[in-house]
Amino acid sequence: MKLYHLITGPLRVNAYFLVNDNGEAVAIDGGENYKKVKQAEEVYGFKVKALLLTHAHFDHAGCAKKLQDDGAKVYISKLDAPKLLNDGNLSGDFGRKFDYLTADVTVSDGDVIDECGLKIKVIATPGHTDGSICFLIDNMLFTGDTLFWESVGRTDFPTGDRDALVRSVKKLFAIPGEYSVYPGHEDFTTLSHERQFNRFVDYD
Repeated sequence: MKLYHLITGPLRVNAYFLVNDNGEAVAIDGGENYKKVKQAEEVYGFKVKALLLTHAHFDHAGCAKKLQDDGAKVYISKLDAPKLLNDGNLSGDFGRKFDYLTADVTVSDGDVIDECGLKIKVIATPGHTDGSICFLIDNMLFTGDTLFWESVGRTDFPTGDRDALVRSVKKLFAIPGEYSVYPGHEDFTTLSHERQFNRFVDYD
């Protein structure tokens, strides 16, 4: 399996692509720039078969409908799925275009997604939105806008909840073992680094 990474859109979202030996890819938060995703498919020789969304905000899900139209199966949490069909995706607030869509599969905490030969565990991490989720794949943790390098996501958008985010971050810190952390924005990190240096470690 190979991991590819793109930075897409004005808000510089991290889009990730996990590619198996057959060139089938699971995308995590494809971002807004559909053309850039298609260019990556061509350059690296993969095809997106599934798109996993950590939450429904437009900067992460902006190209979801186009990828779905190309045949990709779209996954999102049950709580954030309705936001793909209304202003809960925040596109209107930022003056961005958004193609509404209905997700193919909705998931909940503890579910395991089986796509492209990968077993992907869903971890509910409300706080940035009420339906935010993270994905655990082998030794990789994809945290969306829940956990960043020495920081955490915003909670001042609709359905955001600071107390819930604190609980979610501590839930991630409690996962045993070491993981590479791939957030929705900014630099990669590790779970051990965040356990030691994240400003929310001792937040009550």
